[in-house]
Amino acid sequence: MTSIAMENMDYKQEVKNKTSKPLLWIGIVSIVMFFGGLTSAVIVSQGGGGFINIALPDAFLVSTIVIVLSSIAFHLGLLATKKGKQQQAKMAVLATMVLGLTFVFTQYLGWSDLVARGYYLSGTSQESSYLYLLTILHVLHLIGGLVSLSIVLVKTFKKRYTPQNYLGVEVSITYWHFLGGLWIYLFFFLMYITA
Repeated sequence: MTSIAMENMDYKQEVKNKTSKPLLWIGIVSIVMFFGGLTSAVIVSQGGGGFINIALPDAFLVSTIVIVLSSIAFHLGLLATKKGKQQQAKMAVLATMVLGLTFVFTQYLGWSDLVARGYYLSGTSQESSYLYLLTILHVLHLIGGLVSLSIVLVKTFKKRYTPQNYLGVEVSITYWHFLGGLWIYLFFFLMYITA
C-alpha cells in the first residue's frame, strides 16, 4: 500500500472518529424531541377526558428489569474492552444481545396481554392507542440499537477492538444506555397516565 493510500485511510479514520459522537448526540436529541412531543400529546389528550384506566402488563415491568441488566452487561463489556480482556468483552456483549432480544420479546408479551384484555392499537380507546404507539416506537428505535450491537458483537469476536481503539463500542453503548433511560422514562410515564 502506498503512503498516499495510507494517509487517505488515516484521514478517513480521523474524520470518522471526530464525527461519530456528535452525530450520535444529534440523533439522540432528535429522539428526545420526538418522544417529548408524543408524551406531550398524551398529556394534552388526557386533559380532554375520555381516558380509561389500563393496568400495564406485568411484562413491561420485566422489560424494565431486562433493559437495566442489559445496560449493566454492556458497560461490563466496555470495561473489559478497555482492559484488553477479549473473552470477558465477548461474553458481556453477547449477554447484552440476548437481553436486548429478551426485551423485545417481553414487549411482545405485553402487547399480547393487552390484546387478550381487549385493548387494541386502534378502535379501543385513545389511551390504548398511545400505549401501543409509545411502546412500539421505542422498540423500533431499540431495533436500531440491536443492529449497532450486532456490529459491535461481530467486531468483538473478530478482536477488532483494543484498549486503544474502542470508539464503536463507546458510540453503541451511549445509544444503548440512552434507550434504556428512555424506556424507564416511558414506563413510569405510562404508569402515571394509566393509573
